[in-house]
Amino acid sequence: MIAIRPNLGRTPTDAWGETHETVTGAPIAFHAMRGLAAHSNGFQSIRALAVLMSLLGTIDRPGGFRHKSPYPRAVPPSAKPPNSPDDVKPNTPLANGPLGWPAAPEDLFVDANGEPVRIDKAFSWEYPLAVHGLMHSVITNAWRGDPYPIDTLLIFMANMAWNSSMNTVEVRKMLADKHENGEYKIPFIVVCDAFQSEMTAFADLILPDTTYLERHDAMSMLDRPISEFDGPVDSVRVPVVPPTGQCKPFQEVLVELASRLKLPAFTTPEGTRKYRDYPDFIINHQTAPGSGVGFLIGWRGKDGEKALVGEPNPRQWEEYAKHNCVYRYTLPESMQYMRNCNGPYLQFAVEKGFRKFNEPIVIALYSDVMQKFRLAAQGKTQGRQPPGHLRARIEQYFDPLPFWYPPLEHETTDHAQYPLAAVTQRPMAMYHSWDSQNAWLRQIHGENFLYMNPRTAASQGIEDGGWIYVESQWGKVRCLARYSEAIEPGTVWTWNAIGKSAGAWNLGPDANESQRGFLLNHLIADEIPVKRADHTRTSNSDPVTGQAAWYDVRVRIYPAEAHADHTLPQFAPMPALPGAVGTSGTGAGGLIHRVVQTYFAGRGEFAARLAKAAQRK
Repeated sequence: MIAIRPNLGRTPTDAWGETHETVTGAPIAFHAMRGLAAHSNGFQSIRALAVLMSLLGTIDRPGGFRHKSPYPRAVPPSAKPPNSPDDVKPNTPLANGPLGWPAAPEDLFVDANGEPVRIDKAFSWEYPLAVHGLMHSVITNAWRGDPYPIDTLLIFMANMAWNSSMNTVEVRKMLADKHENGEYKIPFIVVCDAFQSEMTAFADLILPDTTYLERHDAMSMLDRPISEFDGPVDSVRVPVVPPTGQCKPFQEVLVELASRLKLPAFTTPEGTRKYRDYPDFIINHQTAPGSGVGFLIGWRGKDGEKALVGEPNPRQWEEYAKHNCVYRYTLPESMQYMRNCNGPYLQFAVEKGFRKFNEPIVIALYSDVMQKFRLAAQGKTQGRQPPGHLRARIEQYFDPLPFWYPPLEHETTDHAQYPLAAVTQRPMAMYHSWDSQNAWLRQIHGENFLYMNPRTAASQGIEDGGWIYVESQWGKVRCLARYSEAIEPGTVWTWNAIGKSAGAWNLGPDANESQRGFLLNHLIADEIPVKRADHTRTSNSDPVTGQAAWYDVRVRIYPAEAHADHTLPQFAPMPALPGAVGTSGTGAGGLIHRVVQTYFAGRGEFAARLAKAAQRK
């Protein structure tokens, strides 16, 4: 611990009015996001790290774990999800937002019998704090009719028939499965996507979205800000090319639907349409009438001279475009540290709409929220009680103090038979459909390997660049191996989303992505058996938050057949969709498509593979 005195300009004052000559630095911090969260023990593991940093005094200190605006915020935040089926009625807008942070059993979205109301079972006794939902469980639940059957499934941005799903092979079967009477178990599927992703093959209706080059976007302080440690930052995207064909930015679709449905936030007091389109919505929406707090913090006010708070500026988009699409506000240095109890900062946060109250934010080592759920499971409180079969689960995992426990899947895994941990993550270029299939980046991301430590490979007789099988207790894939000293001996790793199904994404059926790329998702189960007398299964998720346990799977590896020359499993090539650009010889596999690809590919190995693929046609 180091007592330092940065150039604060003036002596900082805490929330209790006491001034401080110095700020104590704690040059240590841990970052815990997807890597730790994507386990069925992720929530309590990350809590343990947060408590450790709190005990070390490193939270928002120089050299420590720094906050980024609009954080810190109260824990839990004040927003709550619906807590009764009566909160959701046909032809009636929601009284409050659909998401929130339950602080007690009374905040759960369950019916009178304690059963889930949402199709993914978020905010229920099964996954009480599932703020991000359980997208990976939606298709399985809908197919099974648990907790109820649905008539329409709308999928936006998520490629649930491929890299956004666990148990991919079975999920694809569920999407096309029928009842004995011939009716589909999921009757009507709507997919909004910018490309012909694997999910579009199962759609009854496709809403063609745009890429990031064709639309307006806002990286807003009200959503997922890109702030820096020293102050709030937001940014926008502006279109550089017009939308193609009938493609329409989905945010425009939502504004249009909300306006036609006359939802309160999109309708004037006189009953007329409030916003012309998405750019108009971003400029003119305010969190409350006259609050001056909107989606964007830069160039507010009628003349564009205000920051953070101010009247809507009709030329705000133009100002962002003139300034590289980014606005940055730097806090006085006296407000840049210990913001959970920094008096001037807390007042500033209220004035600028970051927070509702200027009370200090207490870092809780012992969670009263967790304890409320545990006491309910123990039958020690009045009010809502968990169903009998979930009492022990709630009591065990809702410990008010963080603790470590083995991932749930490991209880059903033979570690001697499956000794390796397998990890997969998406490259930024393919994080979602919007920004996939960049012609230049395909040279880097046209195929993927399973990376492993050379010692791990040598113990199994696997050559660098050789074809191998990767097998879990749930499935098996064939792929290419690659040595890497950066990989721990007990772990294997690969990119996600590079491997494609044949014919998808308007690629030829022999494209590298389908023949040399693979998907580790085929090895990951969306449900796992639990130790109960009725042999039921549960979602492969954190029992507190419902976070998908992508990183809990265990595998073994061994050489493939000597004649292997493509990845497995393979699926029937997707046909070109009606009306797709270039389906008459100029699209996937067509002359113009190949000429454009070859131009961007240059003269290297990727270009040679393109030429070879063209010869096979």
